[in-house]
Order: sequence, then C-alpha cells, then structure tokens
Amino acid sequence: MSKTNRYGLPREIPDKIKREIRQRSKFGCVICRAGIFDYEHIEPQYRDATIHDPENICCLCTACHAKVSRGHFSKAYVKKKYNEVQAANPSLLRPPFDALDFHEGKAELRLGGLAYGSGVTTIIKYHGVELVSISPTYLSDSVGINALFMDDDGNETLRISDNVWHGSLKAWDTEVIGPRIMVRKRKGRFSLKLRLEPPGKIMIEELDMRVADAHILVSERSHALGRYYRDDKLFWFHASMADMVTPLPGAAAIEFLTYEEAESRDRQWNGRGQRLATDDNLFVMQTGLGFANKPLGIIVGSKCLGFAISETASGGPHSLSTMRRLVMKHPEQVCRYIGTGNLEQKDH
Repeated sequence: MSKTNRYGLPREIPDKIKREIRQRSKFGCVICRAGIFDYEHIEPQYRDATIHDPENICCLCTACHAKVSRGHFSKAYVKKKYNEVQAANPSLLRPPFDALDFHEGKAELRLGGLAYGSGVTTIIKYHGVELVSISPTYLSDSVGINALFMDDDGNETLRISDNVWHGSLKAWDTEVIGPRIMVRKRKGRFSLKLRLEPPGKIMIEELDMRVADAHILVSERSHALGRYYRDDKLFWFHASMADMVTPLPGAAAIEFLTYEEAESRDRQWNGRGQRLATDDNLFVMQTGLGFANKPLGIIVGSKCLGFAISETASGGPHSLSTMRRLVMKHPEQVCRYIGTGNLEQKDH
C-alpha cells in the first residue's frame, strides 16, 4: 500500500490533527460510539484529498466503515452523524465504549507492584466505597472487573462495568492504540493508561487520580498513596506488599479510612496474631489488620491474614508534581523520597 496518495499526501495523519479528530468525534465512532476506530476521510476521500482536514475526517469503527465500503451507509450519512456528534449535548450523547475479554472465567488487575491472591476482590476502597473491584465469581458470564477512574481533579475519566469500558466525554483526550487505553489530562500528561492482556488481565501502567482528600499515583512498578495537607502538598505512604492472602470479608488491597477506624481495627486484632509496630503505635503490621498508617488512615493489605512487606515509607509533606514524576519515571526512588525528601544526585 502506497504511503501517499496521488497528490503526495501522506497516509499517516499527524498526531495533533488526529487528536483534534478524536475530540470532535467525542472519542468514539460517530455512528455506533465504539471506542476502537480508524480515521475516515469523508469528503473528499483520502485518494482525492490534498490536506488532512479535521472538519472532514471522523472516527469510524471497522464495522461501520465496512457498511460504508459495501454501500449500506453513504458518505453523506457519515457526515451527518459527525455533525450531530459535534453539536450534541454531552449529557445526551453516549460515551465511547467497548467490551473486555473475560471469556475464560477469570479476572486479574495489576497495579503499583502490589501482589494479591485471587481471594482479594476489592483492590481500592475509599471510606467504604469500592472504586476498583473484581467479581468474586468464576463463571465466564459473570466474572469481570468493575472500576471508576478519575483524574487529578477528581473528574471521571473511565469506568468499567459489566465487562465493558466506558470513556468520559469530559476528558481532554482518550485514545486506544493496540492493547492500550489512554486518557490524557493534556499533551504529555496521562490520567490513566491501561494495558489489556486478554483474556482476563488488565495492567494499570499509569494512574493519577484524586478522590476527595486522597490521591493515588500508580505505575506498573510503584505506587504512592497520599492525603492532602494543602494545595499541592500531601503526606504520602508506600508499602510494597506481596502475597496478600486469606482475606476476610471486606478485605482490600488498598483502603482509605479514618484514623479512628484504623485505630479501632488495630485494637480488634491486637494480640490475635503476629504484630509489629512503631513505638508510638502509629504504624502497625498486624495479622488481620494489614499494614496500617494510622495518621493517614490508609491500610495496605486490609483485612488479610497473610502478607509480606519488602519496603515501605511514610512522610511529607511533598509536592504532588515531584511524587508524580518519581512514581511514573523513577520508581526506584519513591521510597527514598517519601521517607527523607531527598533524591539521588542524578535526578536533580
């Protein structure tokens, strides 16, 4: 296939123009709203085009494109739907969506270097609300992942429910390339980057999410859990935990709660299993409790009877911007910076 048309126009559309097309198309096929699509020259067709004009290029999924190619849909109909999507009230327009593959009856989600057994079905919980969870059943028609992801302002960016992902019309940009679903806050800044590994596995490559007074930063290799102190400053917690097993009802890999609730749980479990705590009793590793940072009201491995810790740190206040850069680009420095506020010389 030629890389240019007869007028010398490259087949590949520049990234900036593709982003404008996605934004105009509201991140989905303009006809059926599927979130996986190609870029369709409407009029003129690509072979007759002299420029890549975003006003005349839209997002079209392969199924709808096939209907155009086979004469079931006209180019005029595509143009009409494109104009309707651009003019639509966001509250009345379906967000982009597509199905996920859990056909083998298993589901797995990985984030931030944490490792938990299949019995841990709640991954992130905030004051009793499950933000990310895995269906506890192992039947192919019911297993799956449910999740609500937000950006660093607390606005929804993507939701997974009933084994279908739904994007947000309020996002600055949502793009699907190969197995990755990516939501950008602005150019070069991701709010969310998921990598699909079907059947049944999703890897969070990047997550930059605010939930009320909490902030969650996740990369494939590290994480940082924060509570806001003021403006851009937060107190942070990191706990590299593996082998979270034998969960009790209500267990969670990551749980945000209050100091009082964390203290109450510690008292409940104190003396009932292995326990290790600081002298001031503010940081506790306890069978059945997990690893609790009481001042921040954060527990990793919450309500798990078994777990293993390799490294941990708590400290601050540190800026969100610096912590974001370390988690995403320099995960090996996360613990050092949280605990001391110092960076290795090469990172200055």
